[in-house]
Amino acid sequence: MIRHRALLAAAAALLIATGAAGVVRAGDGDEASPGARTGDETTASSGAEPTPVDATPAPALAGEDPITGRAVRLADFGGKPVVVNVWASWCPGCIEEAADLRDFAAAHPEAVVLGIDFQDTRAGAREFYRRWRWTHPSIWDVSGTMTSALGLVGLPSTYFLDERHRIVAQVVGATDRAGFERGLELAKQS
Repeated sequence: MIRHRALLAAAAALLIATGAAGVVRAGDGDEASPGARTGDETTASSGAEPTPVDATPAPALAGEDPITGRAVRLADFGGKPVVVNVWASWCPGCIEEAADLRDFAAAHPEAVVLGIDFQDTRAGAREFYRRWRWTHPSIWDVSGTMTSALGLVGLPSTYFLDERHRIVAQVVGATDRAGFERGLELAKQS
């Protein structure tokens, strides 16, 4: 019984330390913050890795952008690979990967980055976009309908779609620029 409690305490301490490390790594959006990357680290990854999946058609994602109020539809991006990132302003892992996603999007105009803002507020979404200087479109999914259709199992999650908008790889959890790069390569290869 004592050993069982000690193991539980050690596991809890590890979980807390891991969460604290993610918050420290996220910084405050300033590129000079501890843990900030230059964007040149495309070979080594410290984030979750993309996993190839059997190519299945992505659901018809469409809705209102929480920042601009404009209609956004996945169908409008035909012929290009799409990186669908499910995020929320209240999500620690989303904060952790936000700068890398911004830098990845800027470096890859041949692909579309499309956010799905999961069960968030407009104010939270606007502040997140401002803080991380995101410019890609998102779809506001306050009800969770679209994320349910994607089969969301955790936040953040990123789905890599080929030119025909079939899901060919995914990342569950925070990734980094190298993880985004590898996922896009999988999408381009299919």
